[in-house]
Amino acid sequence: MFFSVAVQGVAVLLVAASQSVIVAPPAGWAALYGGAASWINTGLLIWRHRQGERGLHGDAARHLRSFYRSSLERFIAVGAWLALGLGGLALDAVSMLTGFVVGLLAWVIAMAGRARV
Repeated sequence: MFFSVAVQGVAVLLVAASQSVIVAPPAGWAALYGGAASWINTGLLIWRHRQGERGLHGDAARHLRSFYRSSLERFIAVGAWLALGLGGLALDAVSMLTGFVVGLLAWVIAMAGRARV
């Protein structure tokens, strides 16, 4: 799982560097900020995954409640982070969302690639 996080980090850094060179340095910072949102999402997902490994049980309703809670936590945390970047810091929206989407896609692709091995 940590290999996928490393791939995610490298992808975000490459996008931020390319945005900084091609567009402008503030766009690179915005892409890095968006990539940080994808790291927050991944971090919360890994944290919940590790919590779920500890208390094994067969209660389907409890699993479903945990799934909903984890989804809501990640949605609120990432939404607040992105809202702070757009509203509070006035970052470039396209660059920030590019960093976010590339970070998420890199993580998903790396996880899918590791699952086949």
